[in-house]
Amino acid sequence: MQTDQKQFSLFERFVVVAIILLVAVIATQNILFSVRASEERSLNKATVEYAGVKNMYAEQRQPVLRAWSREWAGAVNTRNTPIH
Repeated sequence: MQTDQKQFSLFERFVVVAIILLVAVIATQNILFSVRASEERSLNKATVEYAGVKNMYAEQRQPVLRAWSREWAGAVNTRNTPIH
């Protein structure tokens, strides 16, 4: 008993593999783009948060720095006064 089953030609197989590879390349590029965009958003968010925290601590340290600079300025002036 003989059955007539038509098989795919080599060219048809090549076309199917080429289409699959093309779809895989496009999907990979989209995934890499989305990962890069996500990392950039994370970095931008971290930068904003860091700047906010840095400003918060800078505001808290201002009175200490002012007092320290007044003491330092007084110490510098007493050392630089000429002795008669």
